Amino acid sequence: MKDKLNWYKWPLFWFLMVAVTATYEIDTHYKNRELFKQYQLLVKQQDQLEIKWKELRLDLSELLSGMSLEKEANEKASMQLPDSSKIKVLLINEDKQ
Repeated sequence: MKDKLNWYKWPLFWFLMVAVTATYEIDTHYKNRELFKQYQLLVKQQDQLEIKWKELRLDLSELLSGMSLEKEANEKASMQLPDSSKIKVLLINEDKQ
């Protein structure tokens, strides 16, 4: 009688082990996919931040070099460099006493 009741213990044990392992495997794959999506999003954000950083560095170098002032003056006042043939240089002698 006792043997008739114990025949199911090992198959039940192995069934439960397979079920637990399968559940763990499914959960692991799901978490892996979610983490990969998050990683891809972070890489995209990093690329956008690098582009923004390069733009800011370019703007800063433009401000420090004075190019932005020259560009703004050219746009607002329609200023242009004259022809070199029209430029006259005046020399003033400061040693007169």
